[in-house]
Amino acid sequence: MSQPRYYFPGDRRKADLDFANLGFDYTPCPYRFEAVFQHGVWRVRGLVEDTDMRIPEGSQCLHYGQELFEGMKVHSGPDGRVYAFRPLENARRLNQGARYLCGPEVPEELFVRGIEEVAAANLPYIPPHGSGAALYVRPFYLGIGHNVGVKPAKRYVFRIFVTPVGPYFKGGFGPDQGKDFMVSRLDRAAPQGSGYVKAGGNYACSFTPGQEAKDGGFVEALYLDPREHRYIEEIGAANFLGFRDGVLITPKSQSVLRSITRISLLEIASTSFGWSTEERKIALDELGELESAACCGTAAVISWISRIADADREWLFDFDERWQRLYDSLIDIQTGRGEDPYGWRHEIPV
Repeated sequence: MSQPRYYFPGDRRKADLDFANLGFDYTPCPYRFEAVFQHGVWRVRGLVEDTDMRIPEGSQCLHYGQELFEGMKVHSGPDGRVYAFRPLENARRLNQGARYLCGPEVPEELFVRGIEEVAAANLPYIPPHGSGAALYVRPFYLGIGHNVGVKPAKRYVFRIFVTPVGPYFKGGFGPDQGKDFMVSRLDRAAPQGSGYVKAGGNYACSFTPGQEAKDGGFVEALYLDPREHRYIEEIGAANFLGFRDGVLITPKSQSVLRSITRISLLEIASTSFGWSTEERKIALDELGELESAACCGTAAVISWISRIADADREWLFDFDERWQRLYDSLIDIQTGRGEDPYGWRHEIPV
């Protein structure tokens, strides 16, 4: 007999899903977590079941982009426990964005409580250990209210939904899974703008260059700095990494998002493997000097780059075992498969 589609909080049965063959797609889960800011305080609604939201038509999130979101993953460990990865870092990054958008910060304890409650309530949808899938967690923050003027909202909604997902890039990670990217001459962010903030508007402007790349047979677009169009910034929704002369390098820019995956990989490289790391400007013309290249992020984890094309020139890269070592080390920590010397795993009470 097939399992029922509805699960109550605390139900430990697994949902009737083919976890090993999931794509990076939305699958509705029964519960989401919500809190509302009004009259100067956050009021916790807790777990809610409705996938739809009702907000005023004049809401600042709809007209002026006063919206933030985060992305993180929850994994099942081989010991049966459930782990989130560095949720406090996501809370702090969201609050950095809230300050930029002139909205109230979400208390860190409220943020973490929401992650714990929504993950535990949707336990049947957390993929089993070894499936290659994870529970993707999407906290988001909306400025709402009856309004027509360009000004910050007085009311806010903080909500978290979850969905089980497979690899972001089809095929996942492996020596035969190199990805091809195309250099875009369109800008992802403005100099001294909100590029370092995880605001929705920063992603809307990636639709056209991303589609142009896909139409050309590439996975995604590679963006250059918006001031000079000389330096590498980001790849789609992922950060860029490269090895040159044995040093792990990554772009340093005001308009690059502070990736939690990237800072974690840099620390693993430095402290676990003793590799030199450096955040600096990386010129597009420097690609020919790199030993290998990759991109990283919550969704992608690490994907190694086999080709970058720019008009009438291109750069080719071979698979580098160092990417495999970084990938395995991070996944070991996130899934509970290995030791966590950094204290990054956050156990979800279930």
